Amino acid sequence: MSPAATAALHTHRLVLMPLRSADAFEMVAVLADKDLYFFTGGSPPSVTELASQYESQVAGPSAGEVWHNWIIRSLETGLAMGFVQATITGDASDIAWVIGTEWQGRGFASEAAAAVCEWLDSDGVERFTAHIHPKHVASQRVAASLGLLATKQVDTDGEVVWASPPKQPVGPT
Repeated sequence: MSPAATAALHTHRLVLMPLRSADAFEMVAVLADKDLYFFTGGSPPSVTELASQYESQVAGPSAGEVWHNWIIRSLETGLAMGFVQATITGDASDIAWVIGTEWQGRGFASEAAAAVCEWLDSDGVERFTAHIHPKHVASQRVAASLGLLATKQVDTDGEVVWASPPKQPVGPT
């Protein structure tokens, strides 16, 4: 699989735009609510911290991985609402999402993550995972909407690994 450049993706309510360092200025407000960090830890970043992080993400990993990062925007208003990201190793992708508090509870994370998984699937990604805090019900629902299943695997942060079921062979066996 040769990695495709991160593409803009559209759904019926959203546009996912490839991350740019300049997005930090708008995203710092989206990520400012301390409640966003209840399950993930950390605290709201400053614009300087976020710009530095975004510069690193835009530059990409050194070797062995492919990174795709998108800012989730309202198709109607163009306002940033959160982000979704994918880390690809071989034919597998780990995905993550965050929706700002103001826009939560309306299915935006599921819609954005589904668009990413569909795009990655068309580029040859065969397996998907997400790491989710065991009490983060909203993210568990997003993962389930993508067809991911909770596994018994727990990562070093205490998050449960959710994974796509193995693809079934097509045709006669």
